[in-house]
Amino acid sequence: MILIAAIVLATAPATSQAAGAAIPAGYERVAANASFELYLNRETLAFKVLDRRSGHLWSSNLDEVTPDDRLNRTWTAFARSGISIEYMDARTNTRRASITNADHRIEVTLLSDGFSGQVTFTEPAITVTVQVTLTPAGVRVAVPFSGISEAGNFRLAQLHLYPFFGATREAATPGYMLIPDGSGSLIAFAERTTARTMFYGRYYGPDLGMRGELPANPDTRPTYPLSAPVFGMVHGEGQHAFLTILEQGSAFAELLAHPAGIITKFNFLYNLFIYNESYFQPTNRSGAGVTVIQPQTNAFDIVQHYRFLSGAEADYTGLAREYQRYLIEQGVLHAPTAASGELPLRVEFLGAERERVLFWQRAIPMTTIAEMADIIADLPTKRVEVVYYGWQPQGATAPLPLALRIEGALGSRGALERLAQTIAEQGGSLSLYVDPQAGIVDESGYSRAETAMAINRASVRGVHRGMQQIYLTLPAVEQRIAGWRTAFASAGLGMALDGIGFRLYSDFRAETRRNREASLQAYQALLAANGPVALYRPNAYLWGAARAYYDMPLGDSGYIYTTKAVPFLPTVLAGYIPYYGPPLNFSSNLEEDLLRHADYGAYPSFLLTHEATAAMLQTRSNWIYTSAYSQWRDEVQRAYTRLAKVLGPVQGAAIVARATPLPGVAVTDYANGKRIVVNYTTQPVTLAGRTIPPRDAVVLER
Repeated sequence: MILIAAIVLATAPATSQAAGAAIPAGYERVAANASFELYLNRETLAFKVLDRRSGHLWSSNLDEVTPDDRLNRTWTAFARSGISIEYMDARTNTRRASITNADHRIEVTLLSDGFSGQVTFTEPAITVTVQVTLTPAGVRVAVPFSGISEAGNFRLAQLHLYPFFGATREAATPGYMLIPDGSGSLIAFAERTTARTMFYGRYYGPDLGMRGELPANPDTRPTYPLSAPVFGMVHGEGQHAFLTILEQGSAFAELLAHPAGIITKFNFLYNLFIYNESYFQPTNRSGAGVTVIQPQTNAFDIVQHYRFLSGAEADYTGLAREYQRYLIEQGVLHAPTAASGELPLRVEFLGAERERVLFWQRAIPMTTIAEMADIIADLPTKRVEVVYYGWQPQGATAPLPLALRIEGALGSRGALERLAQTIAEQGGSLSLYVDPQAGIVDESGYSRAETAMAINRASVRGVHRGMQQIYLTLPAVEQRIAGWRTAFASAGLGMALDGIGFRLYSDFRAETRRNREASLQAYQALLAANGPVALYRPNAYLWGAARAYYDMPLGDSGYIYTTKAVPFLPTVLAGYIPYYGPPLNFSSNLEEDLLRHADYGAYPSFLLTHEATAAMLQTRSNWIYTSAYSQWRDEVQRAYTRLAKVLGPVQGAAIVARATPLPGVAVTDYANGKRIVVNYTTQPVTLAGRTIPPRDAVVLER
């Protein structure tokens, strides 16, 4: 047994290595406020920020490079320059220029709260304007699109913006980098790494409008896209940290993270911005073609906000709470309402699926409306968040109608309305599953003019839930959502929106052309006007429209770069948006996943059917390999009862602190005075006089 007399989650402050650090020669103070001082190097546009609260000095670049750093001339210039660019010639050949190794001209204008620097790189005749200003929380770096010009024969491909901000040498400083992979992932500072390449992650996943489609491998687990445009770095837990929030420009941004030992001895991470890409344009049906540059430069503004923390807030929980504060300031997250009643349970039911019989399709009823009502009545709670998947004529992989038309073998519309009313009276909800962006390849339900077009004039396609999908233009998506909202609301039903929460693509069809940034803004406006709704894995720009978050990641992608997964996203959303984990009947380790639900505050979910899955083995829904309620009833009862005992007392409360006092033991504090301790180990652990059994979780008073 492991015994700990007491536990205090606030990390004791340690002496800062940078406290009282001197400002190097070449820097001048250009702005100050109550918390920070800003210093500028006019030759490189590098800047430093002195945190008056702690005395810590943050640097945007390397000032000195030693022979032991083993940086070549290109890397030295990259590390010492505020801005570096990649530019392309007409043949798509790419070169890099940094301020300190390329001919250039800089014009600096001092502002009341910072400075503006305009850099013109001579050879490519490309100009970039950057504005750096102090805020009450830190420093805002902006690059307006109006301040970018391409006056020569070259095109701006990528912009590297202060890539070495906060960089550390190997393990000289204890700490880690935070990336928003899955639930959140840490990369610890170390002397070396087993990784061989940097981490590259496009926010919100790849742009299918630039690719057409991505190859899909059903035998591999896809990685999580970066769903929130943030990253962070901690220089010693309990000492100093910063969170970078990309307020504008995330649709064309890529996060790069470099652990020490890959190319250099430095740990650094930053956002790269994409203005032009090359692509392969077929010229005939045999596959011949040419590589060309996109015809128009991506038009978007960049606003990147560095927010500084110190003391007890300097850890990944503090970074999450800082992001939460920002979202509250922006009106994305709203003051939580007091939660009452039982812990909610999400259950998605598969209604019907279809199979081919000779020359036609026939529907296979998997869960009728009456059977669904019977299962709901038998569940361990009446507060059920119900989603009905495959409700449409011929079932799940058939085209979705714009009107509310139910597959006849499942029951009547009236029966569905009565069930929805019963569920609502018991404190739950009934929503119909829809994917508004997706049509099914070679099926009806959309016209060719409604399909989005990639830059190479191919249709934009993907694979989801066993279906080959073709993705639609914004007007078609708008029509679908407006039609469903009206039809469903009249029957007392909600919408559970899949796809649109995490799928973001450009559209190059002439009549509906939109780049990725314009699509992002359009989806925000669309769901703001039609929400709040339940969303599957929504990206951060749609959290303001989310009534519930489905399929919250409870881990990371398992990259070789990363040290461990942490509940960054759950901490941001806890108490503001209820979030549910992935269906537990698909878990490869149910006991481990139940502990992770308790640790991360995620509500339980199941995907169920009345019939056994053997009935649909020959259909495109054979990815649902176990779902029969008769087989899962006992596990549903056990899992819900176990999680309700732990999470019920904290539902609706925000997470305020988290610690791992021992390997395999996690302690999370909530704003309502409750504490959840999760023991992942195989031996009992005693904390402050309370014994936590092995592989179990308990709720305590703080």
